Amino acid sequence: MLNPTQPYFYLLAYLSVLYIRPHEFVPAFMGWPVLPILLLLAFFFWLVRQDKRFEAPQFWIIPVLMLMMALSVIFSGWLTGGLNVLSEFAPVVMLFYMVATSTDSMQRMRQIFFVLSVCITVIAWHGIDQSIKGIGWTGAELSQQTRITYLGFLNDPNDLAMALVMVLPMILHLARDLGFLLRMASYAAAGAVAYAVYLTNSRGSVLAMGAMLFMYGILRYGLMKSVIVVPMLFAPLIALGPSRMADMSADEDSAEGRIEAWYEGVQLLIWRPLFGVGKGLFADHHGLTAHNSFVLAFAELGMIGYFFWLSNIIISWIMLQRLVQTAAAADAAPQDVQKWEELRGAARTLLYGYVGGLVSAFFLSRSYVVILYLHIALVVAVYQMARAQRPDFAAITWSERSGKLVMMSIGSVFFMWLLTRVLLSFT
Repeated sequence: MLNPTQPYFYLLAYLSVLYIRPHEFVPAFMGWPVLPILLLLAFFFWLVRQDKRFEAPQFWIIPVLMLMMALSVIFSGWLTGGLNVLSEFAPVVMLFYMVATSTDSMQRMRQIFFVLSVCITVIAWHGIDQSIKGIGWTGAELSQQTRITYLGFLNDPNDLAMALVMVLPMILHLARDLGFLLRMASYAAAGAVAYAVYLTNSRGSVLAMGAMLFMYGILRYGLMKSVIVVPMLFAPLIALGPSRMADMSADEDSAEGRIEAWYEGVQLLIWRPLFGVGKGLFADHHGLTAHNSFVLAFAELGMIGYFFWLSNIIISWIMLQRLVQTAAAADAAPQDVQKWEELRGAARTLLYGYVGGLVSAFFLSRSYVVILYLHIALVVAVYQMARAQRPDFAAITWSERSGKLVMMSIGSVFFMWLLTRVLLSFT
């Protein structure tokens, strides 16, 4: 993992710098294009690598989605803005391809889990220190004098909470195979991350952790037991959760503004149904962000772009669900059973994080954030490993689900329209 002669080293180095961002607070690195250099190095070694697999439909859906992002801006009347969108989202696409194809073994999957776990633990430690001193060692200050933040794409407390929530299952996954002392250290790290989520004072993140707990209960104990037990376990999260949880009602100012933004998103889609108002241009029409990744996607990209965005989300969910539910072959050798169970364990871990990320995204405008596409890349990686180990593991294709995906795209828009109408009636 720490061998610079190995191509995978530069990908892990890029992920580390992407999260920790030393170029934003270490004087020796400030002003240097550290991230672009590492990205280009990692991408160069990825290009010369021969054994790349591109079985998953996300490999073409995401580039098409990027094209739709650019077209949405171009059709809004801003040609150079479309080119800017391509340059801004290209690093995300490059990272997706590298992670999805290079993570071709459980050893490499664990290495990425480890790197992300260490990074997010350091960030959580920074947040805890920041909550005590008012300013972290990076120079990042508290938001609203109470909510912890970090740097870069994690400078917003809600974004930070989403990142913390999505990596938390990875820490717990790695802890299972460690010795006693390291396992206790991992649990301490998980506790620090959970406490950092609390310090973000993010209501959506508390709901996300509750959703992850519910999914764990379903997979471990079944649906009926989870419906009974999980709400009792979730109640302390609400009681001890962020102070803003007490204000979580339809007539609270923040909630009312959120609902109005959702309604405005639907109206913008009706106005520009095909290509939307343009990626990144929602606030130009409403003044505030959409406060919902689904609303933001269909308002900015229109139904065509939203179809590909949602297809990416749903197909990734299906991959995890199918892998988690598929047991090892009855006639498989013991070593093959063990390998398959390792894949299923990684899939469960990714599923918990995916659930947490999607619940968080429902209350945030994070349709295009890098952590979502990094997670989907890991989903694709574990799916392709499963296909490589068991050719009889049914392939998941876009064509066989395209009709359902169209209906789900339309249905989700109708659901958001109906939800906003109901909620607005209570404001």
